[in-house]
Amino acid sequence: MRFFDAVFSLVLISLLSPICSAAAVPLRSTRKADMPVLALPYGSFRAVYNARTDINIPYAAPPVGDLRWRKPQPPLTQSGIQDGRFGPRCPQGIMSGFNIMGPGNQYPVGRAINQMFAGLPVPEFRNISEDCLYMDIYVPGKAIIDGETLPVVVWYDGSGMINQSKNNIIFVSFNYRLGSFGWMAGTTMEKDGLPNAGLWDQRAAFQWVQDYIHLVGGDPDQVTAMGESAGGSSLEHLLVAKGGTLDPLFRRAIIMSPAFQPMWDRDGSLEDIYNKFERFSGCEGQGLHCLRKQSSEKLIAANTKLLSTHHPGSFALGPSADGDFIRQLAPLELSQGHVWPIESMIVSHTSDEGVMFVSGDVITNDQFMDFMHTIFPQYTFDTGLVDLIAEYYPPVSGKHSVYPSQAKRLGALIRDACITCNNRYLNKGIGDRKSYDLQYSALPGWHGADLFAVFFNPKLAANSWLQLLAAFVLFPAGLVFSGLSRALQSYYTSYVITGDPNTRRVRWNLPPTVEWHHPRSIGRENVANVVNVGNLHVSTVSDDKMPLDKCDFWLDVFAAATAIGGYAPEDEVIFQTLVNVSGNASWRCKPGSGTRAAERSETKGV
Repeated sequence: MRFFDAVFSLVLISLLSPICSAAAVPLRSTRKADMPVLALPYGSFRAVYNARTDINIPYAAPPVGDLRWRKPQPPLTQSGIQDGRFGPRCPQGIMSGFNIMGPGNQYPVGRAINQMFAGLPVPEFRNISEDCLYMDIYVPGKAIIDGETLPVVVWYDGSGMINQSKNNIIFVSFNYRLGSFGWMAGTTMEKDGLPNAGLWDQRAAFQWVQDYIHLVGGDPDQVTAMGESAGGSSLEHLLVAKGGTLDPLFRRAIIMSPAFQPMWDRDGSLEDIYNKFERFSGCEGQGLHCLRKQSSEKLIAANTKLLSTHHPGSFALGPSADGDFIRQLAPLELSQGHVWPIESMIVSHTSDEGVMFVSGDVITNDQFMDFMHTIFPQYTFDTGLVDLIAEYYPPVSGKHSVYPSQAKRLGALIRDACITCNNRYLNKGIGDRKSYDLQYSALPGWHGADLFAVFFNPKLAANSWLQLLAAFVLFPAGLVFSGLSRALQSYYTSYVITGDPNTRRVRWNLPPTVEWHHPRSIGRENVANVVNVGNLHVSTVSDDKMPLDKCDFWLDVFAAATAIGGYAPEDEVIFQTLVNVSGNASWRCKPGSGTRAAERSETKGV
């Protein structure tokens, strides 16, 4: 999901530039020499801009050389006062097969447009470096002038929500290792390196907030973590780290479209990815010792090649079960209640999550199965597990088919397995009484579309072509979209400040907001009491995008795959009824699973 985050970041940088200046309380002097200095044990850093904005604060040592694929280490000591220039971004690659046409890519014209734009050069972020573990802190003037202690939002890869907060929130964003640098896994990494290094970086950033945010007026006991897509899935994994026994270092969470491809095949596909990266880096067969000595340029090139050559719509890297920090797949941990008991959470998804990850070229059953071969190891085919999945999402066979096209079929599978069912698993793990559920269905309803509403600023300063485009093309609904955005932002900022999305939500608004109740998901096919942000209204709905039948089916799939070739904590293997993993010849598929579950799906549709 990194590419979509990157695309939105390009837009948000322009959209958000006036937000910080408009929302902030000016200091008495804007001369750089008069700006406050943040004094830390390892260095001093001067703020910039009118409000206090501490930029380029290192929270860990550069993960280079021998520190590659190791736990983040304390920041290096720096002499003098640092000048607050923006730091480098972490190296990242571009996902293969990204679909910019949505459902339109199922038609010849749509496919042609998608292929044309997909072939254009992708803008490259400048100032890329492995030395990238930095954070930015945005502090409202009242925390500086009035000395108030304010709640804190920690956002993954972005900036914002300041406009609606009325200067009552301190905002933190940070980089963490990505791609091959942050998500390499498999047996070699378990033995000689560090699987899930990106998660360890995130934890180090949250630890920094706990240790130092009070120096700029932040309350370390009022930290809300917020992330979308890969950021949301990272929060999900931090909640189940060490089987839910490790404090994630935040009190509340806003988890938007938590998206990740389940990865458990430690000595198979995960190790194959590592070996491929070795080969691309010029270190084939030489292990991590060689990779740690290799030049950054060669590793960055290898990372780009690895990600660009993976099957369209799938992901070579991401959070993986490693038997230790992430003991097993996150949905399995959540289903057993192995999760840190945070105070509460908001969890959301859009109405059409899967379409962005499906190529319009998927038009036959063979192409559907090619995709399955990419994400499922051979042993899941040998045991019949993939056949059961293909039956549960039945092939297109005429006008009475469950799915109108192979692309819709694959999109439904990706939606359920990789995105929306995570919301239901989080509800179960955290508990309905500590959850608030939201669906964003305003057009187009694709993965990430809600970010525009979350960060939209109606007072756009039209000082760039991108802002003009955003104001007059992306948001033709004008005042209606502005009202939807105001409603959504008021829910989120109210939650960050008070722990309740209703306390400070806007009451006089077009469209009006509604009271946001806790969901009811236990034992229900659809989740009730979900707030829906639609095209022209905000309402409460029964959410059919994460049905119990499908989400339970995927839990069975994850349990079966784990039992065959993945990690599970000792004595905590989840019972599953899909495939025979015991070698017992008398084993039979149990009622309510396998082909019988597939038969039920044919009558329920998508």
